[in-house]
Amino acid sequence: MSASATARNLVSPLLRWGYRVRVSGAHQCPRRGPLLVVAQHEGFLDAALIASALPRPVDVLVDAGALASIAGRIPGRILITPDDPGHGLRIAVGRLAAGGAVGAWSGSGREVAAGYLASRVPAPILPVAVFGGGGRHAGDPPAWRSAIDVVVGEPFEVCVEADPMRRSTVLQAAEWVRQRVTDHAEGAAVRMGRLDGVALGPDGAAPDNGPS
Repeated sequence: MSASATARNLVSPLLRWGYRVRVSGAHQCPRRGPLLVVAQHEGFLDAALIASALPRPVDVLVDAGALASIAGRIPGRILITPDDPGHGLRIAVGRLAAGGAVGAWSGSGREVAAGYLASRVPAPILPVAVFGGGGRHAGDPPAWRSAIDVVVGEPFEVCVEADPMRRSTVLQAAEWVRQRVTDHAEGAAVRMGRLDGVALGPDGAAPDNGPS
């Protein structure tokens, strides 16, 4: 058993003990081969929830900082916690090329890393939405025994035909990933009744951020 799998098996029971974690759509996660998992990162526990909710080990890219120091105390490597983004991306490319699963983020420009990975290694992209993974303020954990929903969407692929090393190629892939992940998060919020996790339009409906 890999270190990531061991860490996942240790963390998952702890999360389910402290919170009412509900996972939907996990059957849509490919069990083998390279996989890029992308979610909108909003909450304190999102990375650990994604890494523990799917039926295979996932190494999730996170920024170095407070969360990295906490993750460093977890046995194994449930999270990639680089001191610099370039180092973390090199690790992630290697994991994908070896047939592993890597988690990245979308929103506020963070989808560029996902676009870079999608451009470098052909792999299905699995959209995931997490609702309730954080507290009332940024950086706060969710309230004890609160409900957390992890909603897994249908995998999709990004077709990269241009030079994957060009910045324009990466940005194009990143934008496509962002749109698809946003669409999934908005649809999941409506289906799960978690409209606290998505901004609504003036008519009360989720905004359409898809391609024009």
